[in-house]
Amino acid sequence: MANRRIDLFSVLIWFFSSLFLLVVQLGYVSPVGVIVVSLEQYAWLFWMSVVLFLVTTANLVTKVQTHARWSTGFSGEIVRTVRIAGDDQEYFIRGASNTPLGEILDENWPFHEHSRKSKWYVVDERGNDVTNQSFSSLEGTASVVFEGRSDASGL
Repeated sequence: MANRRIDLFSVLIWFFSSLFLLVVQLGYVSPVGVIVVSLEQYAWLFWMSVVLFLVTTANLVTKVQTHARWSTGFSGEIVRTVRIAGDDQEYFIRGASNTPLGEILDENWPFHEHSRKSKWYVVDERGNDVTNQSFSSLEGTASVVFEGRSDASGL
């Protein structure tokens, strides 16, 4: 498999093919241009410049995909916000859309001030327990309620 990173050589080839395309398209190289060629040569140069430009542009586009994370499409992960009930600090959590919310929180525990082994459950903005529901079913910000904590008034 070829090198999949953008390098200076690829950029230079694209630049010169773009320049060649402009020179031919603007008529500098034509039967009546600055550089005079026959009509047959002009037709050949015209289509060659178009093909060369398309090939080098396609080369750059395929190389961008491998190291630009945003260009690779949807990965199946979604991001939601979660907070401790009664606290204004919000945290981002990320996970697969079909994974239960409690499992995602257990794997990526954002609350360093609390032990993940303590008793807790997750509620949505309406106060429904969503700990075992899929991550994609959560709308809005979830709140983690720690059992035994009295300031769960943020629900």
